Amino acid sequence: MSPQPRRPAPGLPAAEWWAPLLVDLAALQRAGTRHGLCARAVDLSSGECAAVTVHWPGRPAVTFLPDPVAGREALRLLISGAGPVDAVPAEHDTEFWAPDTPLLSHAWLLDELGRRSDAWYAYLPEPVELLRVDTDGHTVADVAVARISREDVVKVRVPLPGLGSDGTDAGLSYTVVENALRADTATLPRAEPVCGRPAFVSALPA
Repeated sequence: MSPQPRRPAPGLPAAEWWAPLLVDLAALQRAGTRHGLCARAVDLSSGECAAVTVHWPGRPAVTFLPDPVAGREALRLLISGAGPVDAVPAEHDTEFWAPDTPLLSHAWLLDELGRRSDAWYAYLPEPVELLRVDTDGHTVADVAVARISREDVVKVRVPLPGLGSDGTDAGLSYTVVENALRADTATLPRAEPVCGRPAFVSALPA
């Protein structure tokens, strides 16, 4: 498709603009899991800034507009103003960690999407765009993929229980994009429109 991202992250010419934010948010999702922190929605549809919605049990959801390149500590301070989130383990970026709860699997998914953003621009026959990542925090996460030339969206539904726990899910970003590109919308259930485009749901197997 393209040797370059649609919009490179500052200082990271091989990464999409949202990649550092998702990696940092994944680290904070991991650090806040024991408090029930859930990064319920990440809206990237503007193509320039993100809207991140988080919540904790017994608290109302809060939406932030973080600077995608401000860094992990700035993001932590922003989120911790609304509820508890622990410091990220010093070894988070270098150790292998296996999720054992759905919230940790969601952290793993965000990290996978952020670290493999080349899945969204390289090796593909047509352009795609990551619009949203939504989750219920318990069973599934929906990754909304815009198929630009077809002017539609495929929400790839990713089961959370067990995700990332045994090493077999590495490369899931590529699986998500390939699933969206191959999806035959004539056979898929409809979802609510995303950014004014018709949307469909394609579920990955558990």
